[in-house]
Amino acid sequence: TYGYCVLAEALTPAQLAAVRARIEEQIEAERAQGIERRAVQHYDQVNQWVTMLINKGAVFAELAENPKALALVGHVLGKEFLLSVLEAHFVRKGGSLMSLHCDQWWLAFPTAADSRYARVGDVTRSTVQTGPAERARGPVWPPAVVNVMYMVTDFTEENGGTRIVPGSHLSGWQPDQAVPHPFETAAAEGPAGSAVVFEGRTWHAAGVNRTDQHRIGITATYCGPMFRQLTNFPVGTQAEVIERASPGLRALLGLKVWSTYGGIDDH
Repeated sequence: TYGYCVLAEALTPAQLAAVRARIEEQIEAERAQGIERRAVQHYDQVNQWVTMLINKGAVFAELAENPKALALVGHVLGKEFLLSVLEAHFVRKGGSLMSLHCDQWWLAFPTAADSRYARVGDVTRSTVQTGPAERARGPVWPPAVVNVMYMVTDFTEENGGTRIVPGSHLSGWQPDQAVPHPFETAAAEGPAGSAVVFEGRTWHAAGVNRTDQHRIGITATYCGPMFRQLTNFPVGTQAEVIERASPGLRALLGLKVWSTYGGIDDH
């Protein structure tokens, strides 16, 4: 109905404490060394992204395999899926409002059989077709992505909890990326330890933190097994992480063949 939900108690108190301690340590270490990554597409110079968490603590690998979250991911995507990205968003006061977007923007828009089509290799965020958030009258693509945003700190309206356009997943369109947002949005709110879970067609954006306290979210994004992952885990994951990974985690990272896709010589 809405394209998203809030999962209460996604993390145990012990998990939450361990995750928060480790991510805050990593955030400060990257900032101190001058290697911090700014928000995606550099839409502001205040907020900070911490990427490739799979290499930055065993507690993050636990998030990737969280059974509570994976049950919801499987409900949307089916029994086979990949981990697409695992990263943290550190949102400080003074950051900018992110433009609305959806996470499977790269799926080419359906076209009539006798019309020109959008070439998949030419698709960019600036060339996707935008439209209203109203429910489509015709066919729309099914979800191919699910995003699990763990609330490491409380998410509120005031501190910029992720903005969602409820029901937008059934529109069949991409959102206008103007700022301020041209559509009504709702803040995904919840106490630390919760998670907001939204599927890949749902329009969303990081909000503006108007408080003096930082907000931390950790995103675990999953995609269908036939799609390219946002993070190149097979190349970038450290060897020692793979060695100690469970078979399930190795499969999520893409070290598994799906219907001949991802094969080399020996399946």
